[in-house]
Amino acid sequence: MNMSLLYAIFLLFPALTFAQEPIDLKPYNLTATAMFLNVDKNIDGNIDRPELDRSFDQYDSNHNGRISRLEYTSYVDAQLPQLHALSHGLYDLYDVDNDDQLDHHDYDNFYQLMDGDGNGLVSHFEYVRYWSILFTDLEHLHTKK
Repeated sequence: MNMSLLYAIFLLFPALTFAQEPIDLKPYNLTATAMFLNVDKNIDGNIDRPELDRSFDQYDSNHNGRISRLEYTSYVDAQLPQLHALSHGLYDLYDVDNDDQLDHHDYDNFYQLMDGDGNGLVSHFEYVRYWSILFTDLEHLHTKK
């Protein structure tokens, strides 16, 4: 879903970064933990909304506050083309109104889904739980067939 995912893969699977085969993100809890550590910039053990917004900003190549499918997938493809199929699957999940644009209401929905207890912060536990489920649901997009 973002640079965090790419960092996690580079940290956990350096030998696979140049392979053309799909990347196995297992164990999901370790991949999600590496992603969490990358997004939690103030290292307080929680991800707040501004931290999430910053992680999405890098995809917005034209800096208009919205991320098109092309911007999102092009960014992922430039970093790690093996995640091309997964990037489309993630984009489909993020784009709750199916307008092919990710904007603040899409981010709000994504953030609320991760914030399991609704306290306005995403804890490490909530983040890892959410991403572990998501990676399992999207296994067909990032594992060998």
